[in-house]
Amino acid sequence: MATIFVSSVQKELADERRALKNYIEGDSLLRRFFDVFLFEDLPATDHCADDVYLEQVDRCDVYLGIFAYQYGFENVDGLSPTELEFIRATEQGKTRLIFVKVPLTPVVIRR
Repeated sequence: MATIFVSSVQKELADERRALKNYIEGDSLLRRFFDVFLFEDLPATDHCADDVYLEQVDRCDVYLGIFAYQYGFENVDGLSPTELEFIRATEQGKTRLIFVKVPLTPVVIRR
C-alpha cells in the first residue's frame, strides 16, 4: 500500500485535508492502494514536531501539496513546515503532486 503525505497549512486548509482523506478512505478502489497521512491525526508525543513530520515525508510514497494563501510560521531560517516538507520530498525523489486553491471570487490583499 502506498502512503500519500498531505502537506499544507493545516489551519487554512483543514476542511480540504480532511475531505481528501475521507474521499480516498471512502472509495473502495483507492483505499485498497493508498493510505493517507495527515499530521493532525497523530497522537501528541514528546518528540519535536519538525522531526516527526519530516520522518513521515521520508516514509511516504507520494507528497501531495495543497497550497493557498498562507505560508505558515517560519523557523529560524525563514522556512515554513510546508516548505521543509516539500524540500525533503524533493531531496528524497518522491512523486510530488501540487494543487493550488484559487478563490471563486477575486481577493484583494492590502498591505
